[in-house]
Amino acid sequence: MVELQKNKNLFAQFPGDVYALSASSPEDHKELKEELGLDYTLLSDKYLTLIEKAELKDPSGPKSVRGFAVLDKDGNILESQQLDPFGDQVGEIIPYAAQKVGGQ
Repeated sequence: MVELQKNKNLFAQFPGDVYALSASSPEDHKELKEELGLDYTLLSDKYLTLIEKAELKDPSGPKSVRGFAVLDKDGNILESQQLDPFGDQVGEIIPYAAQKVGGQ
């Protein structure tokens, strides 16, 4: 999440919205945003609905794995990839995701 913040200037290259998603509660996200100084949106998927749809659920427990998903405006998954460690590729993910959305 810190790597996303460091590369937030890349968000402008994406023709849509960028969010961080996890199974953590909104309260946990609020604390994390304050602790890490994040100024982008964190979404809670408590029941792992979207996380499962994007095939980013950790098989060992009720949580997500690190990765990203690209959705179209109707919520269809265009691409999802598990990436761990996530931060190393952040500079490449936004342009890649923009290409995926632009090519639909």
